[in-house]
Amino acid sequence: MTFNEKSRWIALLANLLVWGWYFVTVARVLAAGAPDVRWLMAMTVPVIIALTIIHIVAHVVVAILKPSEATSDMDERERAIARNAGATAYHVLAFGIVVAIGTTLFYWSAFVAVNAVLFAFIFAETIRYGLEIVAYRRGVA
Repeated sequence: MTFNEKSRWIALLANLLVWGWYFVTVARVLAAGAPDVRWLMAMTVPVIIALTIIHIVAHVVVAILKPSEATSDMDERERAIARNAGATAYHVLAFGIVVAIGTTLFYWSAFVAVNAVLFAFIFAETIRYGLEIVAYRRGVA
């Protein structure tokens, strides 16, 4: 498994864990009614800090275990995998943004619209990581 594939696994699992917790919490608070919007928006700060710590620690551990892989450049196959996954994720993101903008037609609050855009972005990135992992596993570009 290359360093880039390990990096995608780290990013995918971190996104699912940390952003998953955030969106489940937001959904529960919204379902309960009358959310404290400032508190919910402030939750993004510890989420970003946690993601940063997870990424740094996990990448340092992976780099220490195989230093030669950590310093290697992406080859043509890895660049093609990233390009193809990024193109698909872009379409997912564009669709998600259009849907999020469309939610304002239903008089959703600015908070819900912002979280819909954030969800679209995180979902697209998660799709990108997943597609890259699948391509690495299948050995295709």
